[in-house]
Amino acid sequence: GEHPYKGAKGGRGAAKSHFFCELLIEDMVREHTRVACLREVQSSIKDSVKQLVEDKIRALGIESLFKITELEIVGPNDSLMIFKGLRTHTAASIKSLEGFRRAFVEEAQTISQHSLDILIPTIRDPGSQLMFAWNPSQAKDPIERFFAENASDPDFICVSVTYKDNPWFPDKLRKDMERDRAR
Repeated sequence: GEHPYKGAKGGRGAAKSHFFCELLIEDMVREHTRVACLREVQSSIKDSVKQLVEDKIRALGIESLFKITELEIVGPNDSLMIFKGLRTHTAASIKSLEGFRRAFVEEAQTISQHSLDILIPTIRDPGSQLMFAWNPSQAKDPIERFFAENASDPDFICVSVTYKDNPWFPDKLRKDMERDRAR
């Protein structure tokens, strides 16, 4: 849908990142789209969803449409996906994200109020979307407050998902979970 602010919250195995990554790949294939995949702290590219995005591109059989480099993914229509940690950014350096029409924040329960405050006014071109995936930890987390305070705003949509909603939920994870529950 056309909600500029999309949230998906739920526990491990709920496929929140899978869902958003597929959406973003689709956007990149359909039209010129610049995507920033963000998290509060990214010490290395290995902390990011980059591997998940690469796996999705391969699973969809469209790797010939993409050029995957060490730090970014270039797609058709001159689309671009980059991966960054927010904590190291200032209001001035985040300006490098202006012109990006998609931001996907993973592990958003760890995002600081400061990062939210500098990110939100940056991704503002018409048709922009900010997507957040998180594992709820505390009601006072900035991301929880952000979505709670805007719950009645039609620009916002937030879904709660569990592993039961996950079409990709791996059997091994299901078995581990059932074992934990039995214990």
